Amino acid sequence: MEPGKLGRYVIEGVLGKGAMGVVYLAVDPVIGRRVALKTLAVPADSEEAQEFAQRFLREAQAAGILNHPVIVTVHDAGVDEDTGLSFIAMEYIEGRSLKEMVQSGHAFSPVDVAMIGAALADALDYAHAQGVIHRDIKPANILITSRGQAKITDFGVARLESSNLTAAGQFIGTPNYMAPEQVTGGAVDGRSDLFSLGVVLFELLSGARPFSGSSMTEVTYKIVHEASPIPSRARPGLPPAFNPIILKLLEKDPTRRYQRGAELARVLESLAQVLAGAAGQPAPRPASGTTGKIPASAIEAAQAAARPAASAAVAPAAALSVWRLPIQTRWVVALLAAVVVPVAAVITALALAIDRGPWPAPADGEPARRHRVGAALRQAEQALRGGRPDEVERLLAEVFDQAPFSRRGRELRLEARASSAQTTSLRQQQERAAQLQAQGKELVRDNRWREAEAAFSEALSLQPDDQLSRDYLDYVRERTRSPRATPPLRLTTTARTAATPARPAAAASGPARVELYFNSPLTVGEVELLLDGQPLARRPFDHTERGFLGVKRKGTGIVSDRFTVPAGGHDLAVRLRGEGGRLLGEQVFRTSFGAEERFSLRIEMDGEQGAPRFTLNQRPR
Repeated sequence: MEPGKLGRYVIEGVLGKGAMGVVYLAVDPVIGRRVALKTLAVPADSEEAQEFAQRFLREAQAAGILNHPVIVTVHDAGVDEDTGLSFIAMEYIEGRSLKEMVQSGHAFSPVDVAMIGAALADALDYAHAQGVIHRDIKPANILITSRGQAKITDFGVARLESSNLTAAGQFIGTPNYMAPEQVTGGAVDGRSDLFSLGVVLFELLSGARPFSGSSMTEVTYKIVHEASPIPSRARPGLPPAFNPIILKLLEKDPTRRYQRGAELARVLESLAQVLAGAAGQPAPRPASGTTGKIPASAIEAAQAAARPAASAAVAPAAALSVWRLPIQTRWVVALLAAVVVPVAAVITALALAIDRGPWPAPADGEPARRHRVGAALRQAEQALRGGRPDEVERLLAEVFDQAPFSRRGRELRLEARASSAQTTSLRQQQERAAQLQAQGKELVRDNRWREAEAAFSEALSLQPDDQLSRDYLDYVRERTRSPRATPPLRLTTTARTAATPARPAAAASGPARVELYFNSPLTVGEVELLLDGQPLARRPFDHTERGFLGVKRKGTGIVSDRFTVPAGGHDLAVRLRGEGGRLLGEQVFRTSFGAEERFSLRIEMDGEQGAPRFTLNQRPR
């Protein structure tokens, strides 16, 4: 009599019966989910009954940690108090097993077999990574749902059902899918499952098992000692590309098989892509990391994949290790001729085009002329770096007289003219600021505050670091806000003021220090400092990197240095030059340097093509 309830699950019917128990269709009344209840029935008088019940639940718990779309999910496990039956509540699958489909005469196409194998290999790789070995991979334990999705069932329980527990003196299940190490009682790991998967794929491709016999003894002998048949010979017309994959899965030595299911899944996915393209089918979706859904043709289509040549030669099974296509000598010769002959012709033509002399000697006086041009260019570069653009123009006149098309000469002339124009513009700004400052003082004396404010504002916009104009502007604005009050005029003295300096830096004992920092996007360049028009320091940098085989590549880096400046008021000019000495930017700071004071000089650029920005700030002692 069948029970009406196991644990909290209500029995609706019987799905199947086996030697070790019954599988029921049941409903979880808590959430209304339909489940498949698998029970383990061990005779109560058996000496190993308690041990097998404990192993049954322990294996179920191990399978319960698996969560993969191609593995039937284990929801619950326990022992019914009323009947004493151990049960496992598993995901209920509506569909058929591969065993039922094969027995019904369903034919699988090569693309379908490759995709099914890839999905199963990916699921086995996941299970093996969790420390769970199936030990009973066979068509009866692989389900195909009504939506064409592959599912592996009986994880963990398979070890009990395929163990030495006997019923009527026979092994439970069939040994046709066991690995050699399982048959001989050796150590079993994930590679044993891959051997069983190879047997399943062989059967799906050829319609027969690779190791068959009239008795269990004959079957186990062939599994351990005889080589597997070649799939394309077992069923003519199969793509020979399956041969090396199946034969590697069915190796006797586990070290010669695929070591992981993920490796096998990638190979089968690639093969499915190739076979689908040869047959003109849409490329199937890879099974790894997906739901494991196989192409719809696994349910409704027959074999229509790639049609290999029936006459492809295949070596005998005992000698075959890796399948190879036959090589046609004439095609090898034609390929080599098509590749080698054009290259050899090009190399020969280039070799013949090389001018190997004799070459004419230089004209009289040519070395001296080139020496004069080079010396003049070097002097022009030094004059440009020293801030003497007029001298650069004079030196370049000699260069162009001897070498009218000198590229370096043209570059120096452009830089000299740009520097001269910048210096002229700076001088004009200073003169205009001085005029506005004098004009503002006259307006202050005449009590014309609004006009004085405009004059000092314009002067400050031309010379932002002019402290005198800033003091006057603050005074005028205060006077404008409070016309009746007469605020005192507080002037901050600088090095240019005739009054007593605010800080007698020149009388102190030591110089000031300027710390340079430049996060350079340039590969090659130079930072140049001039103090009161005279060279102070030069800081070249080269961030060239060497790559593979010593090939030079552009790079970036930090440029930092320290310089000493005499105490007092000075004009500090900063110039940034790029590769070849090209001037990228320049700025002059009129600053009062106190003894032992520290100043931070920063240069910033937004990329290699950006304009440089210069800032000079005093740092705290």
